[in-house]
Amino acid sequence: MSQHTPRLRRVLTPAVSLLALGALALTGCTAPPVEEATEFSLYFPVAESGDNPYKALADAYMEANPDITINVEEAGGDTYAQGLATKLQAGNAPDVFLTGPGRGQLHSVLTLAEAGYLAPLDDTAADTTIPAGNEALFEVDGTIYAQGLDFTVAAVVANLALMKADGLDGYPTTYEDLLDACAVARDHGHSFFVIAGSMQPNTGFFSMVMAGDLVYGPNPSWNVERQADEVTFADDEGWQETLSRFEELNEAGCFQDSPEAGTFDTITNNLVGELSYAGAIPSGAAFGLGGANPNAEFVVNPFPAATADDAFVSASVNYALAINAKSSPGVIALAKDFLNFASGEGANVFPSVSGNLPVVGADFGALPPQYGGVAQLLTDGKTYALPNSGWESPEVYAALGTGVQGILTGQATVDDVLAEMDASW
Repeated sequence: MSQHTPRLRRVLTPAVSLLALGALALTGCTAPPVEEATEFSLYFPVAESGDNPYKALADAYMEANPDITINVEEAGGDTYAQGLATKLQAGNAPDVFLTGPGRGQLHSVLTLAEAGYLAPLDDTAADTTIPAGNEALFEVDGTIYAQGLDFTVAAVVANLALMKADGLDGYPTTYEDLLDACAVARDHGHSFFVIAGSMQPNTGFFSMVMAGDLVYGPNPSWNVERQADEVTFADDEGWQETLSRFEELNEAGCFQDSPEAGTFDTITNNLVGELSYAGAIPSGAAFGLGGANPNAEFVVNPFPAATADDAFVSASVNYALAINAKSSPGVIALAKDFLNFASGEGANVFPSVSGNLPVVGADFGALPPQYGGVAQLLTDGKTYALPNSGWESPEVYAALGTGVQGILTGQATVDDVLAEMDASW
């Protein structure tokens, strides 16, 4: 999920009336006791493959608390953010919902918190789910507004068994090797990559996966410099080369036929059905896809860099839960207990289903075999946070996703896309 959000209007900050609170203070009355709640609602995206980890977490909490009911509501991965924004603006949003760290997406923590939509979580254990150095992605003025769920590697999930069946020794370690492997795939009736080219979330996600060795590996502070207007997308050679790769990969036949028409279902069908080797998707998908095709060997890998030593991989907390500030006090209290469960006794429920790593305490030296392609990079710290978590607004990510669609169809150039990203900043 995503980092998988379409281009939408920014969430508008609602006016907050203090009239009732002021009247209470003037009369000297005390607030009535909080009425205990026995149910709340939980909103999250559907699972792209396998079981849904949000549903599993809700079920585990209800099993531990039989008197509590969680009313779950699922939305498509490509419509989730729009649905959440609409519900929040209309005042009928669920009590607990998925958010993303930072501010680069419509459902991002900082965007929603600054709009007054999120309840503070300083009296919960949310701080234990935030890796050191990532506090600014979850806090506004020192107050925490969301709780991390798992540690996600944003990379390339590839079926090594299919690649070996076509005569390849393994996953390519350099970009030139990748282009050669694309030709091998085509010779055997396959494509190396499958991309959901009609879905802005996946085209944007693919771009950020490719930016590791060219942008964020060489300059981990790139986003900070962009915020200070010291760099721009349009003038940055790394970003120019990153998006130029789409043109090169397309010309080399690395994508499936008509990549601009691809959907999330195309990704699942091509990978499970052994029509394509790999896709740029969250690491946890390796487990769900493997369950759907036991003959496959799905492994998480970095995007092949210019040289093997240049490889970097995006790894960070990408999924978080937040509480609706407009829910009743009793419901907020119950929702906080749910979050404490998710970070305490139920901490392994979500990652065990999502296939991603625990939000804290992951042992990079003892990872499942599906992480074999990135284990050393994680151990060596050759990682970067998903870039859009540090971008100024959701429109930048939307411009990237839409722009890549234009590159695939030939209706936009790399310069066009980067200029639009700067304009959206």
